[in-house]
Amino acid sequence: MTSTVLVTGAGGFIGQVLQTRLTEHGQRVRMLARPAQDLLRPGSLAELCDGVDIIYHLAACAHVNQGEREALFAINLTGTDNLLQAATNAGVRRFVFVSSILADPHYDVPRTAYGESKYQAEQLLTEAHRAGRIRVSIVRPVNVYGPGMKGNLMTLLKLINRGLMPPLPRFEHEFSLIGVDDLCEAIMLAGASKAAGAEPDVLPVTDGQRYTIKAVEQAMRQALGKSQPAWATPRWMFYLAALGLEAASRVLRLNNSPGLRSYRALARNYQVDDSTSRTQLGYNPRATFYQTLPAIIHTGIHKRPQ
Repeated sequence: MTSTVLVTGAGGFIGQVLQTRLTEHGQRVRMLARPAQDLLRPGSLAELCDGVDIIYHLAACAHVNQGEREALFAINLTGTDNLLQAATNAGVRRFVFVSSILADPHYDVPRTAYGESKYQAEQLLTEAHRAGRIRVSIVRPVNVYGPGMKGNLMTLLKLINRGLMPPLPRFEHEFSLIGVDDLCEAIMLAGASKAAGAEPDVLPVTDGQRYTIKAVEQAMRQALGKSQPAWATPRWMFYLAALGLEAASRVLRLNNSPGLRSYRALARNYQVDDSTSRTQLGYNPRATFYQTLPAIIHTGIHKRPQ
């Protein structure tokens, strides 16, 4: 059945893949297009939501430094609330919110502004679902990989390629990832789900693999044709370097720069169980990071702008 769907954040890494997949499945895709529509201008959203069956809300402000906390909450919380109000006024039947595993405080220690903003947005949507105003599904992906990705893993890959990354400490903590294609499949299944419980579905999603950062680092070095150092950076030295980068980023007001957040992401257990989501949605991840790595390198390292 053909539906009219709205995708916010359609120009982003995940959004581009999702809107392509939706179109391939015969959906009429409408996209939030700035500056004509803006999450922080409620009046611009009413016509956008008119006639829409499902909203896939991906637009968000990602990790930023403390100086940008106000902007982060404005987009992730106020922007989501504005879209929710427009959706319920227009009679949209389903709202799929692409949140983050960091909305769960168990995976976000110490608490970040990003994780808290996503959690608070989830609460707004949960209240609307409980009140019967709209059916909500909340998808909580772990870190997402794929061609065109950004973030810590891409930074690590680029530094290794340039010969600027000493071997990481021997962190043995396990963490979860998910490929962008598998994530988009899960998002679409959430949009098509017939479940109609009193509480919204909260769906953590992973690719089902268990990764360690040393194994990922070694795979990157091998795929890039770089030598594998026999030694590892002492953990205390790596921490001091992260601390220094954190201080520099605060002084220079650099967004998304490596620092203590990156160190903590490497040094803590980050393994997520998504078995309930798999059972509920019926999705079966097809890719692993290692299988996708050559395409990531081709797009992010070797391919040159035209």
